[in-house]
Amino acid sequence: MLRDQRIKFCGLTHPADVQACVDAGAWGIGAVLTPHGPRALDLAAAQAVMREVPDGVERVGVFVDPDPEHLARSVRECALTRVQLHAAARPDRLAAHLRVPVTVAVPLEDAASIAHAEDIACDMVLFDAAVPGAHGGTGVRADWTLLAAHRPARPFALAGGLTPEVVGQAVRVARPFVLDVSSGVEGDVVGRKDPRRIRAFAQAAREAAMEVAA
Repeated sequence: MLRDQRIKFCGLTHPADVQACVDAGAWGIGAVLTPHGPRALDLAAAQAVMREVPDGVERVGVFVDPDPEHLARSVRECALTRVQLHAAARPDRLAAHLRVPVTVAVPLEDAASIAHAEDIACDMVLFDAAVPGAHGGTGVRADWTLLAAHRPARPFALAGGLTPEVVGQAVRVARPFVLDVSSGVEGDVVGRKDPRRIRAFAQAAREAAMEVAA
């Protein structure tokens, strides 16, 4: 566990929201490049978001069972530095020709899902809440206690119901390598991030990380 907790702010839909995330010390900025969900962007809109992300901050494209050509084109034209794959039957094949790290999302259902994640060929696993038919951004809280009881051997990211109000508890219980937040830092408009909630989230997460590391 690092004292400076890594945070990925995901599901950005507007370039103007990037700076608040960067100012809060974002490890990564995520854009959803898939037809699924209310935060989905086409390639041009994702490019506009990613142009605002400075070097040194991960530019993450989120995909649901993507077409390999669309995946490769998105990496190239959005200058992505990492991809995040949901519901991909063979993520290793999709990633074989990419020159960027790959995160694979795993629904956190039980101890078996954690054991399964250990065998996935990827750079990092993201544990997210298990919601049938959905692939992130639901606001449903994952069961963090599973990760405390069955500690993964590899570094992992955590998503699912993270908000400024509960993220400290998530850090203390699960001790993730990366926190992944989307709806939890939004205001009244889906996809638009609230600077006040962004700052509160980052502060709560890092205070908890320092407690764990002490």
